[in-house]
Amino acid sequence: MTIQLALLLVVEVLLFLSYSVHDARFHWATHFLVAVIVAIIVMAIYLRVRKAPGPRFLLMLVLGLHVFAMAPDLLFRAGAPHAAWMDVFLGHVSAHYMPGGDTTWLVIAVTAITGYVVALTRWLRSQAPEAGTIDRGGVDR
Repeated sequence: MTIQLALLLVVEVLLFLSYSVHDARFHWATHFLVAVIVAIIVMAIYLRVRKAPGPRFLLMLVLGLHVFAMAPDLLFRAGAPHAAWMDVFLGHVSAHYMPGGDTTWLVIAVTAITGYVVALTRWLRSQAPEAGTIDRGGVDR
């Protein structure tokens, strides 16, 4: 997880700086928050369907989704205008028209993360031995 975190931080700082050159840092935040939300949804679905916590590459999933959501900006820099079809990249264009902007995306992201933590906590508790059972040491709890 440490390597994932280091890679995520380095790449995200570079992405943020690339947007700051164009005075468009809010674009970075929008697409990052949308990527976090989608990653958490993927993890929640995985937990629900597979009955197990998601794969251990959550931070790489966030990074991959963020880069995917930003793909139209790379096309834009190459001369392609932003267009509605670019919404296939995690709502690339429409995401900027969310009422409340990045504040709303942040609230949604924190809510999604909280929901996932609650679901994961419940799953972990369901996996723990019940109180009153005998543990490996043979001592009754």
